[in-house]
Amino acid sequence: MWQNLGRGLNRAWRVFGTGLSFAVFGIGGLFLGAVVCMVMRVIIHDPEAYSQATRRLVSRAFRLFAAFMAAVGVLRWRVDGIAHWPRDRGCLVIANHPTLIDIVFLIGLFDGADCVVKAGVLRNPFWGILVRAADYVSNENPAELLDAAVRRLQAGRTVVIFPEGTRTTPGQALAFSSAASAIAVRAGCWCLPVVITCTPPTLYKHLAWYRAPAVRADFRLRVCPPWPVAMAAGTIAAQRRAAHALTIEFEGLYARELDPSLPPAALPYNAAWR
Repeated sequence: MWQNLGRGLNRAWRVFGTGLSFAVFGIGGLFLGAVVCMVMRVIIHDPEAYSQATRRLVSRAFRLFAAFMAAVGVLRWRVDGIAHWPRDRGCLVIANHPTLIDIVFLIGLFDGADCVVKAGVLRNPFWGILVRAADYVSNENPAELLDAAVRRLQAGRTVVIFPEGTRTTPGQALAFSSAASAIAVRAGCWCLPVVITCTPPTLYKHLAWYRAPAVRADFRLRVCPPWPVAMAAGTIAAQRRAAHALTIEFEGLYARELDPSLPPAALPYNAAWR
């Protein structure tokens, strides 16, 4: 009985801690956007320097938020392989998207990185000011998204994108859009896969935030070795074929990384780059 009571109290605390964390996240974003960004704008006059400073601010805020969630007992998290990040050149970070807070870990991990965000985030009352100030790439217009991401990569910056476009539906195979691949083949950049796992699953698609798992969630981010993607020359049709082939490689990579029991012959990609 006492054991069951202890487990119940532990879960209740984690539900409270999750709600508290999201409240802190919203209020913190509003404060950073309405106060800190305004002060930075007065001090930093160059638009590019201002957006870069804002991106670094967001990275630090997200690292602090992840540490806060760990401190209140909601989760544990660890990162492996960050040394694979090629910081000195344009790098497209791709990641699977199992939970609501994956972007927090990724932006916190890749300091000052750009990222592709949903258009609605730009109008978010809590984080909208900060996201606009950081000059992140909106997904509202696919053509503009592609051009903006390619420009950033060719300028030597790191761009984070979820090829799925939304959170993974539990029990379904990952289905990637061609956006990430199209960016990579047009930019001719390094791709850096990050594999995210969460055990037990939580904050996944269609799950209410207050449905806490029986035990604390363990997040692991595994940064895989990068590989260069050649710029696709020629016609638009040729670029689309190259992007389609790369999308299949991305899906195959994640199929294997998330389920090592799959035999190599069952994968739709060539693993020679590993």
